[in-house]
Amino acid sequence: MHASDSNVFVTSDDVVELVSGKSGSCSFHGMTYPSVEGGKLKNASFEKKDNSFFWLLAPAAFISCLILPRFFLRDVVEAFIKDPRLVDIVSSLFSEILFYIGFATFLLVADNVQNPYLEFSSKRWGLITGLKGYLYSAIFTTGLKIIVPVLLLYMTWSVVSLEAIVTIGPFLVGCVAQFAFETYLNQRESSCWPIVPIIFEVYRMYQVSKAANFAEILLFAMRELPSTPAMKERSGALFAIMVTFQLLGMVCLWSLMTFLVRLFPSRPVADNY
Repeated sequence: MHASDSNVFVTSDDVVELVSGKSGSCSFHGMTYPSVEGGKLKNASFEKKDNSFFWLLAPAAFISCLILPRFFLRDVVEAFIKDPRLVDIVSSLFSEILFYIGFATFLLVADNVQNPYLEFSSKRWGLITGLKGYLYSAIFTTGLKIIVPVLLLYMTWSVVSLEAIVTIGPFLVGCVAQFAFETYLNQRESSCWPIVPIIFEVYRMYQVSKAANFAEILLFAMRELPSTPAMKERSGALFAIMVTFQLLGMVCLWSLMTFLVRLFPSRPVADNY
């Protein structure tokens, strides 16, 4: 339906918007697309080519920090450290650091590219995360993702201290890093903040899979060792780590799915939605 000759008011419950005579601005289902609350979408000009290379730089930097270290990082660490457990710890530490460097670069470029065309509105983004059902789910899953690893670290520290650091440490650091990135983007009033929870939840599922596999490998290596009380306690701690991180993987998947459903609602989003 077109409204090219006159201004048309479209009413859907409490939502009344002015189409302002723009072609294709009316929907038969009561949705209008003339504006976004608190901000204004603008089409990027094809004539401006100053920042065109940034579209390639952002994903290239991020993917490089994820993929390239796999080919040389462990070999470099093994050249200086001979203890296999320390090699795992140091390799994991540097992998996490490179991930955050790559993600920070990606986020900086994304904000620089997107900022001229999409203005920030706390009210608009508040509509995405303000639904009570989503808030309850987000608070519950966030609590699980923080409290459960902390309790697991406390319970297994005396038995498998180094292994606990390798498996649980990166997960907890990731939660803190996500909060830091989101706080920074909120202070900058950046409109690209949804990138943070999406990428972090995907990466967190990789972390829990990696931690569970690491604990499983250690359990498999202990099968041929003599059965002693200390060894049974150690295997029990590793088994608890493996099972806990498998469950945390499902929690992270749930968290990602609920965020995506809320980010892309299936019906018009109004103030009382």
